[in-house]
Amino acid sequence: MVGIGDIAFQLKITRQAVDYWTRKDSRFPAPLQVINAPTGSGAKGTRVWRKREVDAWIVEHYRRRKQ
Repeated sequence: MVGIGDIAFQLKITRQAVDYWTRKDSRFPAPLQVINAPTGSGAKGTRVWRKREVDAWIVEHYRRRKQ
């Protein structure tokens, strides 16, 4: 599993850029789980993804943008 910080570190970009993709790019994989989100607190929690799904998205979409 990977979080936004892990993805940002891997790609050497900001956490904000990764967060934007996760919310605005419909092709970005859905989170596997949201952890540490207390019920009724309004807190968002921490989203985590399957690493292999994120890696596949990176190969297909992120690398293409950089060419």
